[in-house]
Amino acid sequence: MDIFNKPYELENQFLLRLPVEHAEKLKEILLAGNLKDRLAIQVQDDNRHGTVKLDGEVLTSKIFDLPCVIESLKTLDMKTFYKTADLSQIMICTPPEENAEQQALDKYGGPKDKKFLWAHGITPPLKNVRKRRFRKTARKKYIDSPDIEKEVKRLLKADMEAVSVR
Repeated sequence: MDIFNKPYELENQFLLRLPVEHAEKLKEILLAGNLKDRLAIQVQDDNRHGTVKLDGEVLTSKIFDLPCVIESLKTLDMKTFYKTADLSQIMICTPPEENAEQQALDKYGGPKDKKFLWAHGITPPLKNVRKRRFRKTARKKYIDSPDIEKEVKRLLKADMEAVSVR
């Protein structure tokens, strides 16, 4: 087996947000310690859509960009923490019946680049953080360049004629 010709996969981390009943089920599975065959996450080629299978139930999901970067930490002894990754995405899972309604709304959504921007943070105080804390992008102001060139030439001519310049 030639390991150098195989396509490699970078390690990616993201937050997983499940509906309440599924989150409680996942918590029980994690505490029991038998996660291997009960949870499967598949991400499509566009890296924006996916499916999550939890105990045979299929949830559809979308991956959104968070408004800011969050550090992911790991500990073994609750005293020393190790940084494992910078998180910048969140996967929101919904049951398939809710997803059909959402797809109808997405057809008439905004621009594609803004379609996958998550407007909120991960805690309640950061609701609508993109609107409240980040300024809108400034529009470019176009100025007539011939007027600017004339002014620069006039200033340079005035400098040449000056007796002394400080």
